[in-house]
Amino acid sequence: MARVADRSSAKPRRSKPLRAFGVAPTGRHGVGSAPVRLLHTYIVRLHLVPFVLGFSVVTFILVMDVLFDYLDLVVNRGVAPWVVLQLFALSLGYIVALSVPCAVLVAVLMTFGRLSQDNEITAIRASGIHLGTVLLGPLGAALLLTIGLTLFNNHVLPESNHAFANLLIDIGRMRPTVKLQEGVFVTDFPGYNLLVQSVNGRTNEMRGVTIYQLNPGGPPTTILAKRGFLSYTPDGRTAVLELEDGEIHDIPAEEGGPRKYRRLVFKKHVINIAGAGGILERTVRQTRGDREMSAHDLLSERDTLLAEYARATQTRRERFLTMGLPRDALAALQPENAPISFRVAAGIGRLFRQPDPLERVARRVPPLRSEFELWRVERDAYRKRIAGLSVEIHKKFSLPAACVVFVLLGAPLGMKVRRAGPAVAFLSIAFFLFYWLCLIGGEELANRLAAPPWLAMWLPNVVLGIVGLYWTAQVCEIMMPWTARPRLDRGAGAIAAAASPAR
Repeated sequence: MARVADRSSAKPRRSKPLRAFGVAPTGRHGVGSAPVRLLHTYIVRLHLVPFVLGFSVVTFILVMDVLFDYLDLVVNRGVAPWVVLQLFALSLGYIVALSVPCAVLVAVLMTFGRLSQDNEITAIRASGIHLGTVLLGPLGAALLLTIGLTLFNNHVLPESNHAFANLLIDIGRMRPTVKLQEGVFVTDFPGYNLLVQSVNGRTNEMRGVTIYQLNPGGPPTTILAKRGFLSYTPDGRTAVLELEDGEIHDIPAEEGGPRKYRRLVFKKHVINIAGAGGILERTVRQTRGDREMSAHDLLSERDTLLAEYARATQTRRERFLTMGLPRDALAALQPENAPISFRVAAGIGRLFRQPDPLERVARRVPPLRSEFELWRVERDAYRKRIAGLSVEIHKKFSLPAACVVFVLLGAPLGMKVRRAGPAVAFLSIAFFLFYWLCLIGGEELANRLAAPPWLAMWLPNVVLGIVGLYWTAQVCEIMMPWTARPRLDRGAGAIAAAASPAR
């Protein structure tokens, strides 16, 4: 009785017993549907705190990469803090798209690690509930996150990236010296090249100014000044350079006479560069980058480029045929539409840096080498642009799909780890780093035309998804067709011997 009393007075476990959530066995018929729904809700609720924690930590790590750049705008460049804060908020769009899948992996690893450590996984199995049904709640939540993140990538993220780019240009117009780099030629002003030795972003003051004014049909005019200020007119269309203590070196073009060298010394000299602000404004208002467009806009632009590429290819084919190119060599003009054997051989050749098929055709027909070189430059420009658009399209869907992949990967791994500590952090960083490196490497391969964009963007999901499915099947004791079934004769004999009463 003393032993029973000791057990009853023991300190309760920190996790609630599964019976409190209605998952205790209900006889030989197993568990009803209502208790199982309560179990799903309980497990999904356990993911909330680890998800928020993982999201905050990952976002903070990614933000630290650009935080000092924003602080430099406030401290050294004199940009208003509220403007920098707005710029920082707009830059969070892409960081959120990366943080959510990693936060899912952290939450799943911590939740199932805790369930396994508290022996709740064992209790669920003893209650007659299949572990596959336990994963339905996290998988459903991950699917909702995937849909939400896909909508975010297609509607919110492009607009935030576009607003971010616009605000950067606005900051450059509010504080022009933000765009100036010390010791680097600035060619943004039409008709002028500007070089400064030092820049004070708070006062917009430049020191050691060298300006080359480009004169059509003649040598440039050189303007040197010890100090200078760069500003814009109120309408923002004209840049104003106010120079002090300088010289102007000029060689005037005089018809019918010898050339003369002219040197002018000034105390103050003002240069108005018309159209400098207008160019920036037109670029901001009318154009968008790849990451500033939705999937629909990217598809429309890609279809337009594909049509232009097809017309250019057809024109080149007809031109080369009239110039005597054999028909069997036409496949090298557009290798992506060639037979599969030709494409595989070309892809392997690019990996091993073998000559382009067009180069081999040029060796066969030397008189057309210059034409082939021009077409290769034009063709590669089209293909790389189309590949870049395709990469962005697939990335908008492959990155959200990682939420489901990480649930399949993290749940069985968390059950095996059995600890929600440093091991979880290490595994989360390791798997997400592998995923991120594969994504970056795949994007680079696609941009270099060494791999199809769809394969480059979906390969990390496919690889980790297969590994996650295999581990999930092992933990849930699902027999795969290729898995050898265990022999039950010895195990059955041992169970029968243990169950038989001792004589």
